[in-house]
Amino acid sequence: MTRISTILLLLLSTASIAAEAPGDQYEQSLLETIKDIQSLNHEQALNSTRDLIRQYPHSRLGHMLYADLLLAKAEPLTEIGSGIEADRAISDFRYEIQQRWQHDSSLAHQNRYPENILFLAEDQPWVILVDQHNSRVYVYRNEGGNLQLETDYFITIGLKGYGKEKRGDQKTPIGVYHVNRYIDGQELPDLYGEGAFPINYPNAWDKRNKRTGSGIWLHGTPSYTYNRSPWASDGCIVVSNPDFVDIGNYIEPEIFTPVIVTEQVNWISREQWLTKRQQVMQLLSSWIIDWESLDHEKYSRHYSRTELDAYGRNFKRWDRHKRWVNGKKTWIEIEYSKLNIFNYPGEDNLMLMQFEQNYRSNNLRVDSPKELYWRNTGQQWQIVYEGERSFPIPGIIVVEN
Repeated sequence: MTRISTILLLLLSTASIAAEAPGDQYEQSLLETIKDIQSLNHEQALNSTRDLIRQYPHSRLGHMLYADLLLAKAEPLTEIGSGIEADRAISDFRYEIQQRWQHDSSLAHQNRYPENILFLAEDQPWVILVDQHNSRVYVYRNEGGNLQLETDYFITIGLKGYGKEKRGDQKTPIGVYHVNRYIDGQELPDLYGEGAFPINYPNAWDKRNKRTGSGIWLHGTPSYTYNRSPWASDGCIVVSNPDFVDIGNYIEPEIFTPVIVTEQVNWISREQWLTKRQQVMQLLSSWIIDWESLDHEKYSRHYSRTELDAYGRNFKRWDRHKRWVNGKKTWIEIEYSKLNIFNYPGEDNLMLMQFEQNYRSNNLRVDSPKELYWRNTGQQWQIVYEGERSFPIPGIIVVEN
């Protein structure tokens, strides 16, 4: 029995084989080969692997499986190999196989909804959801506010894992981001493959938490390999070049496609998802109603006394400023558009609302992009950060009377 066969049987002995493997043709071919190895059909596995590397000559995992199966025809292999680099390579291959297989066998995301995405603006046709723990990126389609899973891909993340805190830590961030441009691969070193979609890390919440670093991109793979191992980048999110070309169909930098980067997605039922949506919309409506009422005590209860940062003001300074401003108002009207609402990943009971705010009063008119971060204290949701959205919206109008 080959070393890979032994590894796979240990990894997959409790897994069920799905009727159809999701994902691209490469992944389906790879999983079929693994199924042949699991069933000890090594001759068929050898033929399947030969076809795999003929079609995908830069698949390092395919070449490793093929070499292992060839060696097994001579004599059983009793050790993984010599040298630290070989050991690390085998460990990476094992982990990649495990991640792909578990996704293929898992039903967790089927007919379920990601808890992080609660509401999408009408002008956001797509949202990208990254599950770092499971080496997967999902593309969801916005169908009149409802979420429909379009496709998904295998990904590589930072060499040191997730939870980026500082420049050079080789970790991938956790948070809510947006694609702000596209860079063609011809303008970049080979490391980035077919191209890159930069995201706006660090966002406002990262900056508030003094997280440093930059240059976090969703990009392709170097020409010498089909894909990279699950943990191999300097912090970027990496897909194979065919997958990068495909995912480009769902990313629109001109409208800042959202990229939700989680440690691990929490899947919930449709009923739970609809209930959470209703709750957060009621929260937003209550905040607007209390603001428009000119009752400062009601309005101020929506803001955290201990955690607030509102355009650079703590609660005491914000409270003094708002009492003075609203004291000059005889009426206020608030409307919003382009609303996104996300349960913020990696934070306990934190929610982000992004929208374009239309403010009208007896002495001021202003349209502005806004972000509200809300924290659930256990008793109520309160705003802990209020500021302009982390990415620009063209055509903002400010008219003061």
